[in-house]
Amino acid sequence: MSKKGDVEESQPVYGAPPQPSGADLKGSLAALRRAANRARQVAQQTGTDLIVMRDGQLIRISPAEQQP
Repeated sequence: MSKKGDVEESQPVYGAPPQPSGADLKGSLAALRRAANRARQVAQQTGTDLIVMRDGQLIRISPAEQQP
């Protein structure tokens, strides 16, 4: 298993996220970021293309294009 931070991709900038108003929403943004990082790790480990959205377009990133 790779170490934390092995797969790097620039984080999109959306401005300040809205403040969570309920107990269910607290920590949801951090959870989504953890899930995205884990998906990048798994894609790299398995040689699977990673699908991301950039500028409203779906983009396929091959393992060769992913940063080590």
